[in-house]
Amino acid sequence: MLEFKLITSLLIPLAIGYAVILFISRNQIMPIFLRLALSYGMGMGILAFWMMLLGMFGQTFNLWTVGGPLLGIALILVLFLFISQKNEMKYDDDITYLNEISSSRNESLMSKGLKWLFLFVMIMYIFHNIFYVFWHAMNVPISTWDAIATVAFKAKIFYYEKSLPPLNFLPHKTYPLLVPLLQTWVTLNLEQWSDQLIKIIFPCAFLSYLCIQYYFLRFFTNKVWAILGCTILLSSNFFIYHATISYRDFFLMYYNCSTIMFLLLWSAHKEKSFYLLMASFFAGFASITKLEGTAFMMIYFFLFLLINFYFKGSYVKNRWINMIRFIVPVITIWIPFHIFKLVTGVVNSDKTQLEFSVEKILLIPQIILGFANNLFLSGNWNIVWWVMLISLIHWGRKRKNIEVKLISLSIILFFALYAAVALMTANYTWIAGENRITGLSRLILHFYPLSVLLIVLLNYPERPKSVD
Repeated sequence: MLEFKLITSLLIPLAIGYAVILFISRNQIMPIFLRLALSYGMGMGILAFWMMLLGMFGQTFNLWTVGGPLLGIALILVLFLFISQKNEMKYDDDITYLNEISSSRNESLMSKGLKWLFLFVMIMYIFHNIFYVFWHAMNVPISTWDAIATVAFKAKIFYYEKSLPPLNFLPHKTYPLLVPLLQTWVTLNLEQWSDQLIKIIFPCAFLSYLCIQYYFLRFFTNKVWAILGCTILLSSNFFIYHATISYRDFFLMYYNCSTIMFLLLWSAHKEKSFYLLMASFFAGFASITKLEGTAFMMIYFFLFLLINFYFKGSYVKNRWINMIRFIVPVITIWIPFHIFKLVTGVVNSDKTQLEFSVEKILLIPQIILGFANNLFLSGNWNIVWWVMLISLIHWGRKRKNIEVKLISLSIILFFALYAAVALMTANYTWIAGENRITGLSRLILHFYPLSVLLIVLLNYPERPKSVD
């Protein structure tokens, strides 16, 4: 019975997410694994946003107040699509399938055998890691510091109070609440507190992100290189570890990197607005996951403006329509919690207070050294960042590749953002000071998968042409 309740806690947000994905992508068909992966991220984001609104207006948390309206909206959207769907849905062009068939004809029997053996080993490695993440998350109870003291602690309060208490009563009162609210939802379904089962949302996010990254790499390369990209991603022990614990960083990584991938897919798909809307929604969900999500919005808007006004050859009218499509969902999701904090007087945080002095400029070499030690000597990321540096020798051959340019720029912007945070706020100790061993790795996790995307795109022998 408990397992059934746990599955129900996932199926309800999956249903609302699936309905929304169907609604905004009704002119195209996508692989079912991608639709389900996007439905999970969309559904969990909408669920947390809805619970946040309920809490802000003093409403009670229970299965009917939370799940009832979401299921009602899902049903309305599906009925609307069923009634109004008149145009025949069209498939996305498989831009790499012909490339793979044509290239395989010239391969010898031995090379084909080695290719399939290599592919089999990678797939087994990926499935092994998926099994490990689910097993560890479901068998080891919450034990890490922030999960106990901050994240799950808030979720337990929300569950037993059946409401959102005054923010001043919570630890780290200014922190966004997406992950604690999701854990509260799981507990509401279980009808009891469980230090193990509330972690189910993390391995599911892990699996969802793998599907999204595979699709992204599959679009720009081929199946073998897409699987290779997933294999490289999972070679990081730190990435695997955070998929099994109740920290907010993994969800921020999920929404952050997915947002950037959707922006690049939107650029490659020309006028298909679905990927732009997905980027907008996921950017909004990132902003209610951690404080850093709000700062990331500057990077998202910069990339959007580059694509919309520089890289995309669209009419001026479409550019402004694209801007509305991107801004409205982001602001709609981002602004309510910040208004709520302003109204309740919860605006000051030691994490966001400016603390800049001229003397801090002298710390720039220390910040650079802190980044270098973590990337190349910590063991958190295997040798992924080394491989990325070596792969940059292909930059000259790939300099006309828009995706390579934008991913490289994104990585630089994230490093620059955190360096600026270290210089201008009280967070220096967590980034380059005495606490950097535990703090900096979690910050790098937020954009670590971008290094894997860059490795694959830089080393892929040729880029297939996009067809709309």
